[in-house]
Amino acid sequence: MKRFIFVLFCFSLISFGVSLVRSEDYKNYQEIVFDSDEAFLLKNFTEENYKDYYKDLSKKKFIGWKINVVHANENVEFVSETKLKISNNGYSSIKHNISLETKEETNYQISATGGIKLEVKGDVKKFKGKVDADIKASISYSKLTTNKEKYEFEIIVDPKTYVKILTKGTGEVNNGVGKYYFFWINTKSGGWETFTVKTEYYEIVKERI
Repeated sequence: MKRFIFVLFCFSLISFGVSLVRSEDYKNYQEIVFDSDEAFLLKNFTEENYKDYYKDLSKKKFIGWKINVVHANENVEFVSETKLKISNNGYSSIKHNISLETKEETNYQISATGGIKLEVKGDVKKFKGKVDADIKASISYSKLTTNKEKYEFEIIVDPKTYVKILTKGTGEVNNGVGKYYFFWINTKSGGWETFTVKTEYYEIVKERI
């Protein structure tokens, strides 16, 4: 299903939105902003954070993983990438025909640190071993796939302005830590995170040079 949004603020902003989903690695997104000031990504966990979060898993277990969910279902807004930028230093308007294509993608992404590892089989990435099921049982998440689509449109770049196309959207983050026990001995520990893209669209920004 396609969703088109067009908003014009005089010489400052043009937005052209198309509902779509991509699979770029969220850890490389240009910007991710949480709705909550208390939430943050796994890559920003400090050594002190890990120590605090592991304390909640100090009660030993005979065999298996124990999972601590630190941030659950935290909403985010993101800018994943700048698709292109067109400048017009001349004195007359120029036109550009733009073609953007999406592939069949999943909106569910993951990352891990320490003793929690990732496993890739074909196009499927998951947490390695039983910890995958343990993490998924501890959180609420969705895993959807979209079809390949192509979008074509025309951009008019006025004199002394530039236009850039951004890929933006909203998502949901779950993250935390885990400890693995073998005969009541902690043998592995690490961090984990899931990132689910909920909506994604192209935004065309037009500004003066």
